[in-house]
Amino acid sequence: MNNVSKSRKRKRRKITKIFALCLLIVIIILFATIFYLNIIPILITIILFILALFSILGLSLLNFSKIRGIRYIGYLLSTLLILLSLFIEIYLVNTLGFLFNATNGGYLTKNYNVVVLSDSNYSKIDDLDNKKLGYYNVDNLKNIKKKLKKVDLTYQELNSKDELINGLLNNKIEAIILENSELTLLEENDSNTYNKLKVIYTIEIKLNINNVKNAINITKEPFNIYVSGIDTYGSISDVSRSDVNILVSVNPKLGKIIITWIPRDYYIDIGKGTKDKLTHAGMYGIDYSILAIEKLLDVDINYYVKVNFTSVVKLVDLLGGLEIYNDETFTTNDNFTFNKGNLTLNGEEALSFVRDRKHVTGGDIGRGKNQVKVMKALFNKVLSKNLLKNYNKLLKSLEGTFVTNLEQSNITNFVKWQLLKRKKWEFDSIILNGTDGREYTYSVSSQTLYVMLPDEEMVNNAKTKIKEIISK
Repeated sequence: MNNVSKSRKRKRRKITKIFALCLLIVIIILFATIFYLNIIPILITIILFILALFSILGLSLLNFSKIRGIRYIGYLLSTLLILLSLFIEIYLVNTLGFLFNATNGGYLTKNYNVVVLSDSNYSKIDDLDNKKLGYYNVDNLKNIKKKLKKVDLTYQELNSKDELINGLLNNKIEAIILENSELTLLEENDSNTYNKLKVIYTIEIKLNINNVKNAINITKEPFNIYVSGIDTYGSISDVSRSDVNILVSVNPKLGKIIITWIPRDYYIDIGKGTKDKLTHAGMYGIDYSILAIEKLLDVDINYYVKVNFTSVVKLVDLLGGLEIYNDETFTTNDNFTFNKGNLTLNGEEALSFVRDRKHVTGGDIGRGKNQVKVMKALFNKVLSKNLLKNYNKLLKSLEGTFVTNLEQSNITNFVKWQLLKRKKWEFDSIILNGTDGREYTYSVSSQTLYVMLPDEEMVNNAKTKIKEIISK
């Protein structure tokens, strides 16, 4: 064998080794990610891994062939397999990161505002040095004081929120502390007072919440998930009113799901000693919303999913819009007109459609029906083949727009279980109703607000249906 032939053979061996090594490294990384993500049944994963190793062996034989054409085919197939593996790896890594961020929601954010009179000379927090700062029923006073330690303040506790605000209006104290949602309520229910105030400083406090109270294996045991839709844009950790309140009861053995929609204005016990609207419970953290629904329906809630306005807009737009049937023509406060019949909604339109309760028949009940329509349309769109086209973009855009205390392992196990069982699910829904009323609430004690008094018969029927699903 001459030197040229030996050189060519060494070159072929070198290229073959490089391709084989690259393939082996990529395959090992890929399957390590698959094993860690645990979303594919173990037997299928092992079979795929063995097939991948045989593919590497087969391609190495092609790459070492003396026939140039066969070698080039081997090089091409090896390159394609490497690129395909990298492509799948990107999808898996994005999925892993998305699940980690979505399931790492064990805290909430409260924003406390230092509020003064709008016509005062105070414009920054330092202006309050040696002044009185009033507060009422502030859960995180110790943390607030730490944040304000650079200012020499005299803290004064008042006996009620009305006394707090009146103390400021009557110049008995120079400034008060109000949480963001309290300011929102004041703006809605007493705009004259609200317009007399201004915020000169905001303190952000992050608090841990009870992440998993009743953890179970969701592939084997019945469970309840609370879906909370808060009325804000931006950070999902922000504390705000829960505009959407849905309990999803799931029995994996029976393959049955019941969706119970609860009116936002339901006048119930929220765990503060005085009844309030269910929507106001969200102002104090998702734990209070969960507690209120557990008491109302006599259930244990295992998990929650929390979404906000940003979640809806981004998801609908990335899915290319939603197709729904609208029962009646109406125009919303933000000037969207929805005609009766089949509609295609973009993100902003879908959000306006599910938020409106003043222009649809039945008010909040009518809005609940529209929310169910959009949920079903979202569900159908997510399951469509077109989802893969925007998969990575979808995950990236949805980061930070929803959070759940479902463990990552529970989610992946459920997907794997569904792939194996191919379970066909039966869906049922309950829309709770009640009668209109006006009552004093814990959040706004100075005046009566519109509330919905629960229909006890409907609530009891819902309890019975949920127990039939959960107890079997």
